[in-house]
Amino acid sequence: MADVFCSWEHDKYSEEIYFENKNFRSEKKRGIKPLLIKILIMFFVIALAVEVIFYAIILPSRSAAIIEISGCENLSPYEIQKLSGLSGEVKWLSINSSAVSKRLVSSPLIASVTVEKKFPDRISIKVAERQPVAVSFAEINGKTVPMEIDKDGVVFRIGSGAVTRNLPIVTGLTFNNPRAGMKINKRLTELFVQLDLLQKKQPVLLNEVSEIKIEPGRYGGYDLRIYPVKTRFSIITSKILTEDTLRYMLLLIDVACDTGLDKDISELDIRGSNAIYKKRGGGNE
Repeated sequence: MADVFCSWEHDKYSEEIYFENKNFRSEKKRGIKPLLIKILIMFFVIALAVEVIFYAIILPSRSAAIIEISGCENLSPYEIQKLSGLSGEVKWLSINSSAVSKRLVSSPLIASVTVEKKFPDRISIKVAERQPVAVSFAEINGKTVPMEIDKDGVVFRIGSGAVTRNLPIVTGLTFNNPRAGMKINKRLTELFVQLDLLQKKQPVLLNEVSEIKIEPGRYGGYDLRIYPVKTRFSIITSKILTEDTLRYMLLLIDVACDTGLDKDISELDIRGSNAIYKKRGGGNE
């Protein structure tokens, strides 16, 4: 009886030890899984941090900037890059976009520019070149040289044959020291704004004009003496040169040619409500 009791106690004890070991192993397994997850998370965080540091600091500071230039018309990308001061290998992190922009707009040839740094190693430069709306002439070192003028009245190119399209010649301007980048008298700026509008909207009408001479007005300001392409006489108008003015001028030219008056007229004045013409040799009608 005693042997049976002892055997039962031994089996009970062995069973308790078995369940305790089993629980211990289960708890151990449950403890290992969170630890592995934590290690994996730490690994990914460290890898991500290393990648961020590489792309945010190391790559921009060590790699040469890739320069993208757009908007070029007469200037080449090489010339733009040279004007920007970014010739050769330049580190992306060392580039000051504001300083680059100032260097570019200091050129008389460039009207405006946008410089943008694109992470991690690109520089985008978008330029808008000055476009000529008229040509004038000045004497430099005893030689007469052409000057290109834009819509803002800026003389941006002197002595160059870059003009490839027909532009009206503007005379009557005086320059003491002609140089690229100078601006004409602000009172005359309106004329070049009007020429720009006509060039964009009515280029055919503007092509009928060969020369525009600026003359002092009767009551201050200035008037315009226009020399058409197809007639021998000039036309005097106010400083307002619009599409309607050109159409009216061409209508009067057609009438004069149809009636044969064009051979006798030296000038036609359309500043008032009625057109007045002057005959060759004197006399108004």
